[in-house]
Amino acid sequence: MPRGFWNSPLEVAGILLLVGFLSSPKLFIIGLDSATWTLLRPAIAKGDLPNLAKLVGAGASGPLQSALPPLTPPAWTSFMTGMNPGKHGIFHFLEPQPGSYAMRYSNAGSRRSRTIWQILSEAGVSVGSVNVPFTFPPEKCAAFQISGMDTPSEKSAFIHPPKLREELERALGAKLDLEIRYLGFMSTDERRDAVLAGMARLDEQWTKVGLHLLEKRPADVMMLTFMSIDTVQHYFWHYMDAQHFQHDASRAAKYGDAILKVYRRLDASVGKFLEKLAPDTHVFVVSDHGGGPTSERTVYLNRYLAQLGLLHYKEGTTSAFGKMKQRFIRSLFQSIRGALTSAQKKKLASLLPALREKFEVAATSFANIDWSRTQAYCSEVLASPPSIWINLKGTRPNGIVEPSDYEALRELLIKKIAELRDPRDGSAMIPRVYKREELFQGPFASEAPDLILDWWSDHAFQTAPSLPEDTDKPVTEIRPRAPMTEPEWSGTHRLDGVVIYSGPAARQGASIQGARLMDMAPTVLHLMEQKIPAGMDGRVLTDLFKPEFLAAHPVSVEGGAAESIVNADAAPATPYSEEEAAQVEERLKALGYID
Repeated sequence: MPRGFWNSPLEVAGILLLVGFLSSPKLFIIGLDSATWTLLRPAIAKGDLPNLAKLVGAGASGPLQSALPPLTPPAWTSFMTGMNPGKHGIFHFLEPQPGSYAMRYSNAGSRRSRTIWQILSEAGVSVGSVNVPFTFPPEKCAAFQISGMDTPSEKSAFIHPPKLREELERALGAKLDLEIRYLGFMSTDERRDAVLAGMARLDEQWTKVGLHLLEKRPADVMMLTFMSIDTVQHYFWHYMDAQHFQHDASRAAKYGDAILKVYRRLDASVGKFLEKLAPDTHVFVVSDHGGGPTSERTVYLNRYLAQLGLLHYKEGTTSAFGKMKQRFIRSLFQSIRGALTSAQKKKLASLLPALREKFEVAATSFANIDWSRTQAYCSEVLASPPSIWINLKGTRPNGIVEPSDYEALRELLIKKIAELRDPRDGSAMIPRVYKREELFQGPFASEAPDLILDWWSDHAFQTAPSLPEDTDKPVTEIRPRAPMTEPEWSGTHRLDGVVIYSGPAARQGASIQGARLMDMAPTVLHLMEQKIPAGMDGRVLTDLFKPEFLAAHPVSVEGGAAESIVNADAAPATPYSEEEAAQVEERLKALGYID
C-alpha cells in the first residue's frame, strides 16, 4: 500500500462510510400506516417534520389512492401484489366461513396471488420486510420477513428466518413486543398516557430493528412499516379537531397534540434511516390510506333491512321475555369484557373457545337472524365496512333469493338506501352504493359483499349494531355534540394516503396526481429492473421519474397470462387455530375494527 494512502482521520472516516454505503439497500420503503396529507402538509409547512420535508423537496410526491374500501388488509395486500382484491382475495380482516354465515379471521394465508417479495426473491433480488400488515405467516424471502399486525402473538412463528428473532432480541436487549396495553379501554388519563407510551415504545422498537437490519442484514429492497399513526388518529382525533362532534375541550390542552407528536417521532425515525442510506438509494414513504374524523351520522343497516321486510329475526327475539333475555346477556357480556385485561381475555378464550363462541353469538344480533326468511343482511360485527350481502340461493347455505331476482333486489336496495337523508340538510346519509363488480375484478370478486356502501368520503356515516328488540326505532340517528363517555373511534380512514419518492431518478419537487396503492408493486419492480408481470392492475408511476431515467429504463411488461401471478383455483387457507383466532380477535377489538 503506497505511503500516505490514508492521509488523515477524515479520509479514514470517508472510506469507512463508503464501505457502509456499498452494503446499503438499493431501495428502502417506509410505511406510515394511515398517514394523511391533511396533517402532513401543515406540519411540513410549519417545520415540524424536517426529514419528510427534505424528501418532499428533493423528490416527487402526491396523494396515493387506497384500495376500495380503504381498509388495512386489502390495501397493503394490493400494495404487495399490484392487484385489486378480486385478484388477490383479501377484502377485510374477516372472511365468510365456507358453508356458513359465520365469519372467520383472515391473514396472508387467504392471499392467492404472488407478492413483490416472492417475485423479487425468485429473480435473485434480496428482499426484507418488517411489520407490514397481512404478511403472517411470513414468506420465505431471500433475506428476511417479520410479519405485521395479523400475527396472533409474540409466541407465534412470525419471523423468517427463525434464528433472526434471537439476534434481534439480543440487539434490543428485550423481547419483541406487539401489544399496546389498555387500547380500547382508555377510560382514564392514566390509561390514555399508557397507550401513548406504548405506541412510543413500539415505534422505538421497530426503529431499532430497522437500524440493526440496515447495518447487519442489508437487502437490496427493504421495507419497514409503523402502525402508530393509524392508532393515534383513531382514538385521539377528537382532542385535536375542535370541529369534531365529540371534541373534548377539557382535555385538548393535554392531548390535542398527541397525533402531531407521533408524526414528529416517526419523522425523527425517518431521519435516522436516511443517515444510514447511500445517496443513490431509492427511498419511498407510503401510507395505505388516509385519515379523517368520524361522522355523527349513524345508520342501523339491519334495522332498515328489517323494516323493509328484507330481513327477519327468529321468533321470540322481539317478545317481552326475549328482549329482557337479550339485554341481560349483552349487559353481562360487556361487563365481563370491561373487567378483564387483554391477557386475561386471551387466556380465557384459548382455554374455553367453545364457551366463548357460544356466549359471543348469543350477545350479537347476527345470531338471531332467520335465514329462511331473510333476503339481505349486513354483518354488523364489523366496525367497517358496512356492506350488504344477498342471501342468494346456491351461494349461501340457506339462500332464498333466486338468481333471476338478484339484480332486481340489488337495484331496490340501492334505491332505498338513497332515500336515507340527513334531517338537517336533506343530504344523502350514504353518499354512494357500489355493486361489487364496480370495484372488484378477477376470479375472487364473487367472494366480496354484493353491495359496498361508501363510508370513507368526508361527512359520510358510521354504523351501529341493530338489535331485534329495537326494530321499530328510527333507522338513522344524528349523534349529539358532546365529549365521548366511553372510548371509541373519533378518527377513521379516508381514500387518499400519501406517496413520497426521493432518489437518483426523482423529478425534484414534482407534485403527482392519480397514483394508486396498487401502482407501487410494478413501480418497485421497475426500479429493480424487472419486467412487470402480466395480470397486475397497477402501472409504473412514471410521473415520479426524470424523463432521462425513463428513456434509459423503459417499462417492460411480461407476456403470458395473468394466471402466472394469480392462483385462480386456490381456496383461502384455514387462517388460524382457535387459540390464534382468539388472540387476533382481542387485538382487533382493541383497535376498534370489530365490535
